[in-house]
Amino acid sequence: MSKQNIILGIIFVILLGLAFAYQPLRNWYEDYHKDKNFFANINFGDVNKIEIDGEKKIVLIREGDRWKIEGTKDFYLNERRAEKIKNAFEDAKKSNLEVISENKEKKNQFLTNDGKGTRVKLFKDNNLICDFIVGKLASDFRSTYISKNDIDKTYLIKANFDGAFNHNDWYDKTIFNTSKDKITKIRMQYPDREFTIEKIKDGDKEKWEGVSPYKFSVDEEKVNKILDIMTYLRAAKIPEQKFEGTGLEKHLIIVEASGDDVDNVIMIGDAYKDENGEELYYAKKGDSDNIYLITKKQRDELDKTIRDLR
Repeated sequence: MSKQNIILGIIFVILLGLAFAYQPLRNWYEDYHKDKNFFANINFGDVNKIEIDGEKKIVLIREGDRWKIEGTKDFYLNERRAEKIKNAFEDAKKSNLEVISENKEKKNQFLTNDGKGTRVKLFKDNNLICDFIVGKLASDFRSTYISKNDIDKTYLIKANFDGAFNHNDWYDKTIFNTSKDKITKIRMQYPDREFTIEKIKDGDKEKWEGVSPYKFSVDEEKVNKILDIMTYLRAAKIPEQKFEGTGLEKHLIIVEASGDDVDNVIMIGDAYKDENGEELYYAKKGDSDNIYLITKKQRDELDKTIRDLR
């Protein structure tokens, strides 16, 4: 073998070795300069308090598997909202922080500065374990721009923190969510009248009939409209949680739908005009002090006489 071939062989081996070493070295370099994912070590199951400071400030307190809105009597996040928050943190744990900008001035563009974005703080037993700012949703509709209050960098992370935290509709507006088939009795009470209708056996079928203060026939379609409200009812809005001025103490309308392990009671008070001039009505359940606003149509469907049901 000539000396030239030996030299070429040595060069080839060196180049081959460099080729094999290049990718691991590149991966090491990228990992070394990659910012640490500050969500990686968070166990969301240990988090028992979340502070969310956006257009409005709200604090969530974990109670078992549910999240209660601090400062309310009995308002909780609905399951869909709670699941979105949980999923966002689970996705964030598995993701990388991609540096989008190191310019403090550009945080305004991504809404990742305090005052523009939504600041989120996680606590475990009142110990702060994470503090970050949620910015805009990225163009893929799955990732979110995030940052921290004390850094200039803005990151992109593959987690939908925007969908989890960038909204104001935190209150669960569900008043009733019950199967209609379980209701066998409806009692309707007003200041000047009270009557009861029941589902009774009629041969092989069942039908609704007035039973108090005397027997009377009722129209099934009209009863079904009442059942629709008394088994699935969502508030139009959540008002300020104070009884003064609601008229709920007057007992203007009380409707009770009961049956198989169900006892749905609603009390309706005075009218309320919202900022658009829409007429709504204060309402509350019989077993809760939460105050809701329902529509005039819903209220009128529950304001009946015996004649109205025939």
